[in-house]
Amino acid sequence: MTAGSEHHFDTIGIIGVGLIGGSIGMAAKSRGLIRRVVGIGRDPIKLKRAKDLAAIDDFTTNMEQGAAECNLVVVCTPVKLIVPTIERIAPALKEHAIVTDVGSTKSEICLGAEKALPPGRHFVGGHPMAGSEQSGVEAAAPYLFLNATYVFTPTSNTSLDALQRVVDFTEGLGAQVTLMKPEDHDRSAAVISHIPHVLAATILQLAASEQSHSGKVFHLAAGSFRDLTRVASSPPELWRDICLSNREAISDLLEQYRVLLAAARDAIAAGDEAAIEGMFENARRLKEDYLGMKERPQS
Repeated sequence: MTAGSEHHFDTIGIIGVGLIGGSIGMAAKSRGLIRRVVGIGRDPIKLKRAKDLAAIDDFTTNMEQGAAECNLVVVCTPVKLIVPTIERIAPALKEHAIVTDVGSTKSEICLGAEKALPPGRHFVGGHPMAGSEQSGVEAAAPYLFLNATYVFTPTSNTSLDALQRVVDFTEGLGAQVTLMKPEDHDRSAAVISHIPHVLAATILQLAASEQSHSGKVFHLAAGSFRDLTRVASSPPELWRDICLSNREAISDLLEQYRVLLAAARDAIAAGDEAAIEGMFENARRLKEDYLGMKERPQS
């Protein structure tokens, strides 16, 4: 926060005021972190809706004009549009402006964004580990980032001052900031987010195939199946682009998963009681060790 200022940033621009962008605007406004939020997009009807929901203060469909007003620009477009969007607004950015994004992959985006920005304008790659299978500003909420992990992925080219400013701003949203290398983020995100979406899609295909034989598979589906496939309601074009952007990490980790799955198949086919029980016991222990504290009610 600059000396003599009550705000982290005077004016921020949000390109793509949907679930994440709308929640950033709502949280920043309700917590007094900024003076003004400008929504930037293509559809004035959707932007007016965002203003009515108090996600933004003003809006424009002129991307360059909107970005030129801002000290911080948050790009909340689909993954494949992030770098082209930054390339488009780069010449209009004021000196010392900071650009960040919320993309689920980081290596390609950080590389492209840093190349796009002229000297004196700074990029800090970001990814909030928050959201849902819902989309649109109607699903946005000012508390979405409360206690959520928010990753930033600085590189050797990242301005430390710009990084500190976006970290302070994000912590002001209620999030818990973690710093990672872009490539480390992408492998971690592949395991805990990208591959689960692939698994949900493929197990639904398996269920549909069996449904054609018995006609009862989906009739029997209950909690376990619904929990496992919940994320399959997410926009397919979003996950297409994420898979393409992070294809190296996802492909490598899917191969590792294939080996683990083959071992489970072999143990079950052989009736190996010890191996089967050991697989589930190991999973139970890992869940307790790594996720147990997150899932316990906090006093």
